[in-house]
Amino acid sequence: MTKTSIGVAVIGDGLMAKEHTMALRNVRAVFGADVPQPRLEVIVHPDADRARAAAEQYGVARWSTSWQDAVADPAVDLVDIVTPNIHHRDPALAAASARKHVWCEKPLALTSDDAQAMTDAAEAAGVTTLVGFTYLQNPGLALARDLIRRGELGDLFSFTGFFSADTMIDPDVPFTWRTDRALAGGGALGDLGSHMISIARNVVGGVSRVSGLSRTVIGERVDRDGMRRTVDNDDHTLALLEFDNGAIGTMQSSRVQTGRAFEVSFVVTGTKGAIRFNQQDSHVLEVSLESDGLDTHGFRTIELGPGHGHFGHLWPMSGINVGLHELKIFEAWELLQAIAEGRPASPDFREALEIERTIEAIERSALRGGEWQLI
Repeated sequence: MTKTSIGVAVIGDGLMAKEHTMALRNVRAVFGADVPQPRLEVIVHPDADRARAAAEQYGVARWSTSWQDAVADPAVDLVDIVTPNIHHRDPALAAASARKHVWCEKPLALTSDDAQAMTDAAEAAGVTTLVGFTYLQNPGLALARDLIRRGELGDLFSFTGFFSADTMIDPDVPFTWRTDRALAGGGALGDLGSHMISIARNVVGGVSRVSGLSRTVIGERVDRDGMRRTVDNDDHTLALLEFDNGAIGTMQSSRVQTGRAFEVSFVVTGTKGAIRFNQQDSHVLEVSLESDGLDTHGFRTIELGPGHGHFGHLWPMSGINVGLHELKIFEAWELLQAIAEGRPASPDFREALEIERTIEAIERSALRGGEWQLI
């Protein structure tokens, strides 16, 4: 690794490999030449044909069927893990042992024990880590955090969050690794709810205890080999949250939410104001603030623009939607810049470990009929 160049090994070939390589290829175009240039050195899949095809599609110099060889490659400085969740732990531990930085998709691991081991190894090695809670990079959240920090909302007391999708409402959607607890861990909670937990912690603060209820709405699906399989993780989860600062909240994660193709939204309320945000309208943040001195009730709309987060690196004018792929570019910048500056990135393995603990507490509660669980 040099100050201007970072070699990357991508472990995995699917949708998130596409998103990560798009971000890495475009980060300098968005942020300029001061950002270290990522070199896409090698991409890995155990099937040689898939590895070769991924290298060609994503513009990676070489391909391999061995993640162990990729991690050990002297040209590699950063290990980018975009595999099913069961395969996060071992490459991350190997990367830390080789003193290489790690970018890992969420959730960090299948269990909090694995997440703890990964966190301990990375911190002991002194490497930079980042986990793919991409929505935290949104300019709307940057403005929300700024308003909260400035006291515009007063004392926070309420949070409501939704990550709802209809991606699996069709019973003919096949059984995949995402519906297999052994490979994915939690279902909607781990996949979608982890994002909402990350947002709640980011704008409100740490979570002290939870109560949860879960349902598997479609209990069986047919896999790609035509075999009928039991779905053993959740399709839909609701949770109550109690925060360290005394605020309370609710969150919903669902992959079977009829009528909501894709919704990532939240409301946070305090004694002097409230904020409302929806990723599908990512060009705006809605606010209702006592400091406005208005005699009417309701929210007003702020058009997000160059003064909010990294928005200005994309557009010089306000009011343009910022999509998920663009947020991933912001995430890639955070990691590359942190490596170059020798500082922690955010959210790192330590933060992802706290999110994993929260997921497990919600799952424990759901198994006990909603009984409150400490984090």
